Amino acid sequence: MTRQTERIGRSGEYAVASFLSLESDTVHVLPHGSHADIIFEINDIMYKCQVKTCSKKKMCHKTHKRVNWCFDMRRGANTKLRDYKKGMVDLYAFYCLEYNTIVFKIFKDGKRTKITFKDSLMKNINSKESLYDALDKIKNGFN
Repeated sequence: MTRQTERIGRSGEYAVASFLSLESDTVHVLPHGSHADIIFEINDIMYKCQVKTCSKKKMCHKTHKRVNWCFDMRRGANTKLRDYKKGMVDLYAFYCLEYNTIVFKIFKDGKRTKITFKDSLMKNINSKESLYDALDKIKNGFN
């Protein structure tokens, strides 16, 4: 991973931590190499969050326009075991650098390696609603 890629990833972690600090008094960015990037507490429950940052839209091969945001859901390339296992993280925060928006999704399993969001969703997402929707799904056992 290049230094620039690491900087983009770290900036996403701080952006998500800043957003979460508006919802929680307990938000910690964890050291590099931890399973999760951020831990935070809401309603007396601690959550482990993995942040994925994207700075460029993915190009559609048919129209040659950049239309989607594609995120790799695996661990860093310097790690032997790249998939996350149950218990390592509770939810993902997919951070879009261009729009400064976050889509939160619950962790289901480590089998899925990529996720793609349409540009219109990423541009118009209500990050706060996305967070509480994901937390409700965790609370109600949808993972």
